[in-house]
Amino acid sequence: MAHKLRAALTLSLPDWAVFLQAWTMLLIVDLGLRLLPFPRVQKLAAFGRRANDAKAADAALELRRLDALVDITARNHLYAMTCLRQALTLQWLLARRGIAADLRIGVRREGRALEAHAWVECAGQVEARGVQDYFTPLVAVVSE
Repeated sequence: MAHKLRAALTLSLPDWAVFLQAWTMLLIVDLGLRLLPFPRVQKLAAFGRRANDAKAADAALELRRLDALVDITARNHLYAMTCLRQALTLQWLLARRGIAADLRIGVRREGRALEAHAWVECAGQVEARGVQDYFTPLVAVVSE
């Protein structure tokens, strides 16, 4: 508990606002995935303004910042939030800032098991470095 409190105290006021947005959106996405078809939830997550002239460097920095905040939020939530819920929340946060992002879903074989993972790509950048080295993309859900 003390570790979580220390981590929370390091967040700036704007980061706290993102934390609260992400915390709420994670619950909304979780509920949506339980009740609605995936394409509808994804369309809602991708809803937002799109920047046509956003600089790739700025988009990449914002992707890294928001990804870190969504990760912190997911680790401090009521229950475990899967990568799909986190990726949809990250996509929504980016869309709200006018940054177009695409959801990717991939798989890999781990022994006899097949593992799946969801992540976000934006401006040629991947939220988690190296993820494309470990997972083969099956689905690219491109923002419209």
